[in-house]
Amino acid sequence: MLFKKGILVFMVLAVAVALCGCGKKSEESQGETAAPAKAVVNPGEMVLIPAGEFIMGSNIKGSDGKETLAFPEHKMNLPAYWIDKYEVTNFQMLDFAIKEKYTGEGAKEGKDWRLFATPDKALVPVQYVTFNDAQAYCKSVGKRLPTEAEWEKAARGADGKAYPWGNEWVDGRSNTAETGLLKPANVGEYDDVSQYGAHDMLGNVREWTSTPFELYAGNTAKNPGKGRFVVRGLSPNHKGKMAHLWDRDGYPAAFLGDVGFRCAKDATPEDAAKAAAPAK
Repeated sequence: MLFKKGILVFMVLAVAVALCGCGKKSEESQGETAAPAKAVVNPGEMVLIPAGEFIMGSNIKGSDGKETLAFPEHKMNLPAYWIDKYEVTNFQMLDFAIKEKYTGEGAKEGKDWRLFATPDKALVPVQYVTFNDAQAYCKSVGKRLPTEAEWEKAARGADGKAYPWGNEWVDGRSNTAETGLLKPANVGEYDDVSQYGAHDMLGNVREWTSTPFELYAGNTAKNPGKGRFVVRGLSPNHKGKMAHLWDRDGYPAAFLGDVGFRCAKDATPEDAAKAAAPAK
């Protein structure tokens, strides 16, 4: 009973933080490396990605001269779809857990995501969620996890940018190790925005996708192993300057760590037509 009351108190506090803290910079991330204050953040908002071809992967080899897991570069063609503008937040996950009486898989191992979801972090991306936790949340809101290809197109654009903003690294635009924060910030806090308007695609937390990990056709590198799902993006402990949006890795579905997620959903024919229409 005490636990349930504690959760309800948490929810009330989280709502207060969400309502008064949207669009403001947290004290932790103020400074030269943080982006200017942004417009009000609406967790759950989505951006529409138009149908069409895009560049996926990369022919750039590692520092050892060997093929990376992202080799080779190739072209993909996807129908129009929607993807969350922001990563799913602690408050969104808490709201889901209360409504659906859902307990995260990490609770069994003493790594319950709630341990990292204090009231002042309502707008911080949820972490320590498994692949199944992420899937369950997306399903509850009528969405799904994005495929690896959908994630990459939303992040890189049709022309295959190395970073959401272009091909040259810029300090302070993403919550990666270079900021010195070394922990996730509120979603939308940094100017880490793709051409389609998706935020925090490079930094803040790594993200689950629905795609089982396999090497791309033509890649002769060692496969990390079966039973893994592709994880994309970087955590604040990773150096963004040394990475790119095409970087990929695979983790077991039960993995618990600095991995969060965002959701996606199919576009309707009307949505697809809207996305294809020239801007006025």
